[in-house]
Amino acid sequence: MIILLTAIAVLITGVPLTAVVLVTLASWHEEHARSIAGRAPGVLTGAARRLLGFRATGIARPGHAAARNRRSRARLAEEPTDDLDPVGGPALTGGSLPLR
Repeated sequence: MIILLTAIAVLITGVPLTAVVLVTLASWHEEHARSIAGRAPGVLTGAARRLLGFRATGIARPGHAAARNRRSRARLAEEPTDDLDPVGGPALTGGSLPLR
């Protein structure tokens, strides 16, 4: 009976510790390969992604994201802005009121 309880205790503590080590090592591999936005660079990182249920949707590589941000800022600069106050006036929306 004591052997069974010992085996269960080892299993209960061993599985989470193994998962922690797996995710830690995979995180190091992902950081080194800079592959979080792409495919997993190996079996270890693929297993960690499956374990965590990680999907890299909406994540871009840093160089691509910077270029996309510059393009969107350029588009915003081209759009005309209207100088109308929001509904409720400037006092209700945190704007400034003219001094008297």
